[in-house]
Amino acid sequence: MRVPLAKYPGMNRFVLDWLGGDERFLPRQTGTLPARKAGARTTVAPLVEALERSNQRWGLFVGDQLARWASGQTRTLIAGQQTGFAGGPLYTLAKLASLVRIKRDLEKQGIPVTAFFWLATEDHDYDEVATLSVPVAKRQVDLLRIRAVRGDGGAHARPVVGPLPVPEELTTQLLAAYELPRPQWLRPGITFGDSFAELIASTFGSEIILVDSLLPELRRAGAPLFEKIRTQHERIQRVLHDRAEELQAAGYAEQIIPRENDQYTLLYELDERDNRQLLNADRPAAPERTSTSALTRPLLQDFVFQPDLFLGGPAEVAYYAQVNVLHELLGIAQPRIALRGHVLVAPKRLVRAFERYGIDPAEVFDSTDQILAAHEPEGVARIRELCNQGKRELLKRVEEIGELALPADHSLAGSIRKSIGHLEFHFDKLAERAVKGLVRKDRERYTALRELVATLYPDRQVQDRVVSWFAYVCQYGNEVIERVIEEVEPDCAFFKVVSL
Repeated sequence: MRVPLAKYPGMNRFVLDWLGGDERFLPRQTGTLPARKAGARTTVAPLVEALERSNQRWGLFVGDQLARWASGQTRTLIAGQQTGFAGGPLYTLAKLASLVRIKRDLEKQGIPVTAFFWLATEDHDYDEVATLSVPVAKRQVDLLRIRAVRGDGGAHARPVVGPLPVPEELTTQLLAAYELPRPQWLRPGITFGDSFAELIASTFGSEIILVDSLLPELRRAGAPLFEKIRTQHERIQRVLHDRAEELQAAGYAEQIIPRENDQYTLLYELDERDNRQLLNADRPAAPERTSTSALTRPLLQDFVFQPDLFLGGPAEVAYYAQVNVLHELLGIAQPRIALRGHVLVAPKRLVRAFERYGIDPAEVFDSTDQILAAHEPEGVARIRELCNQGKRELLKRVEEIGELALPADHSLAGSIRKSIGHLEFHFDKLAERAVKGLVRKDRERYTALRELVATLYPDRQVQDRVVSWFAYVCQYGNEVIERVIEEVEPDCAFFKVVSL
């Protein structure tokens, strides 16, 4: 069930234009990946060894894959995401599924592939990582919001989230919601980064190699890039400001805006408590303590891994339109950019309601009453016509009363105005209630559509942005993973509603 992404609420306008072929700021490449130069990748051996060790700790044995990749025998795909509690929202699954789908499709063509998934453990948005919504029952009309509040670390505390332990209150709420035995990836004391990695490893296996963005060997491999960014700080700022003006002239907003001093954040330094402090350009920091910003994270990824294809969400695609001017400046090859697939999921019994009641899937982003009213145009129009007629008749009589009484008592003017206001209000309320009564007369239809809207657009937020994908695994088992991999369509201008 495919629906144009233009119907998806809040979709980035730049991305829609780019999908439509606008290449002014970012090349739009599709089809088979171009041939890459033969030979080993310019990757230091310690990084490969560190990746093998860290993945083995999470239950993935990828040494042979890494050896083939390092020797240049495979193409490289890469995507990434915050290490959200219990795997984060559904869009994380959509991104992982998109990565696996592209990998499988290329391998069917005889093209060997290595797929990396970048764990953004250096992110400091604790509230986003430690918040998740899950359906509270099979009928999914209501959501349970699972959330933990970080303890007071001071006004300037911005610790990176990956190394922080998962709060026990999060685990307790999730396990209680689904009456689950405690899994190993939620054992006491486990960090957000390790918990996320072990969950992904247990569901996707070795099809994906996981990359901890705080891995010291990764930071050391990026040391030459960090030095270039530091020494060319002022030139980078000018280039970014020029690109911002170009984007704004074309009618697009900057995805990442400068700070109050009109400077873009490029790098941070991690202090002894893993708080991110702005790194000034006038002094270097140890690579292991250097953390990238949203602007420089793609540069580090492309510098170290030299991917053939980067798969990102709408915001990440827009990042590249802003930052790709730095690839040439800093001598970094830019990968092909692809948009992750967009997927919403619902039980089969709900998805059948689309056809049964003649509902367009894009309509679920309206309220239930709005959808039903649109499908009862004659009855709704007749109710509103009758109410308007009644309102006009009563107002006409009120005016006649005024014409008779006002010459005798001018103080009646205020009362008449108030009466007119009350009459208009109550007629409008009457019309509203009558329309609701009309469209809800078929209780079965109303109940089904109400649940469909609540499932795909809960609390007026698109499902994949807020609802846990792990919650659907709890309800339907691991077949959810394969269904999404099978149905997802990366790098296209549609989203899909997948039935479970």
